[in-house]
Amino acid sequence: MKQVWITGSGAPEKLQVREAAEPPVGAGEVRIRVAYAGVNFADIQARMGQYPDAPNPPCVVGYEVSGVIDEVGSGVSGLAAGDRVMALTRFGGYSEVLVVNAEWVHKLPDSVGLETAAAIAVNYGTAWVMLTRQACVRPGQTVLIQSAGGGVGLAALQICLWRGATPIGCCHASTRRSCARHCPSFSGAMPR
Repeated sequence: MKQVWITGSGAPEKLQVREAAEPPVGAGEVRIRVAYAGVNFADIQARMGQYPDAPNPPCVVGYEVSGVIDEVGSGVSGLAAGDRVMALTRFGGYSEVLVVNAEWVHKLPDSVGLETAAAIAVNYGTAWVMLTRQACVRPGQTVLIQSAGGGVGLAALQICLWRGATPIGCCHASTRRSCARHCPSFSGAMPR
């Protein structure tokens, strides 16, 4: 299988495609044939040597993927070979084949494509935990969202609307169109 490795800290030229053996599946794990891998801020920072949580190069990063399960380990229920899924990976996502803990894998409804699913786990997962578990946002509340034009910010705008809260977003002038597209109540009247 192919993987994209970070060979050292620096520019995109530090990325290199390498061959590796397909990983075996252990108890409580599933193996996914990766269709798409998300590219997140953490991945870019890891390549630049500026993300302290990333493994030291050479390494394979990638926090989220979508694809199809091809093997399920013992003790796994609710998932089967052939299921279309998205998964959090905690590194290793830039691989054609990936083994992850089954708890980090979620089946996709038919209405969600694999391309879209690869961009959901990190941004929407971060915003969901922040808004529903930490802030406990309720209908009728007003929520200030910093950096509303970024991936997590756009997800937070949408989640607030879904939960009946009123989002107020701050974003850079260059991302205002994106904010307005994802948040119908966005007025565009923001200080520079």
